[in-house]
Amino acid sequence: MHVHPVWPRVMLGLLISLTMGWLQAVRFARKLTGFKRILMSGMLTGSVQDAEQQVKALRYSPFADIAEAWLATTNSLQHAYHDKQMQVWQQTQTLAELMRMFAKAVDERTPYLRGHSERVAAYAEQIAREMGLSAHDTERVRLAALLHDIGSLGIDDQIMAKESTLTAEEFDSVKAHPLRGAAILRPIEPLHDLIPGLEFHHEALDGSGYPYGVKADEIPLMARIISVADSFDAMTTWRPYQAPMDPKYTLEVLERLAGKRYDAQVVAALQTLLLRGAIVVPVTRPVFDQDPPRRLRLVR
Repeated sequence: MHVHPVWPRVMLGLLISLTMGWLQAVRFARKLTGFKRILMSGMLTGSVQDAEQQVKALRYSPFADIAEAWLATTNSLQHAYHDKQMQVWQQTQTLAELMRMFAKAVDERTPYLRGHSERVAAYAEQIAREMGLSAHDTERVRLAALLHDIGSLGIDDQIMAKESTLTAEEFDSVKAHPLRGAAILRPIEPLHDLIPGLEFHHEALDGSGYPYGVKADEIPLMARIISVADSFDAMTTWRPYQAPMDPKYTLEVLERLAGKRYDAQVVAALQTLLLRGAIVVPVTRPVFDQDPPRRLRLVR
């Protein structure tokens, strides 16, 4: 069979054209893959800066419109996030102010407790930081300490103001304040993590505390810190039943009870702070009203 001499050249040309087309298709596919990779990497980070870089890199690619749309979406999400963060911050500030008001309401019921919650919160915060707790956990300890006596709002005013020995029934009412405090916070979801500090701060390592009589590690660390801070303030300030103790002597008392009533590590942290001068006990003195009945009032 005779083959026209033109056909081989035609076939060769077709083969070359097909080959060149295939190579261009491969290069284009690789370029699309690169564009796709750029697009996906930016989308995965969710960063506005990365989205802006995407728009520049894909400006003349088939993905340019997608990159622009993603940039607009990312900007919108970031604005929404910032707005939400601002709302959360404002709500947190409002909640913190309400907590301070609650604490003040508790302390103002009896003269000898004035400033007690704020001092306990300050001591507890310093102890938590000294023990190496994170900034977040330290702040939660401080807030729980600020509210640790909020349950005493349910105690009768006559019991709170009584300067003589409490009856067994009256003392039972006082001992219920950790449970009442926990009950007050329970409906407030953002404060749920503070509840252990209120509910267990009168428990003792040896099980002699209240309201549950739990022991050792059954008592949350937050409550163990507040327990030491609470007792330290109670012993170093005026009370109807005692004059304030010297801070050094108070520390000796706490050390003797470490491992029995108090957590030894918490007491050690308090000792370190006192020796370093990081904790300074405010001086309070009792003065008495001139009009009967004579009532104790504290003046800083």
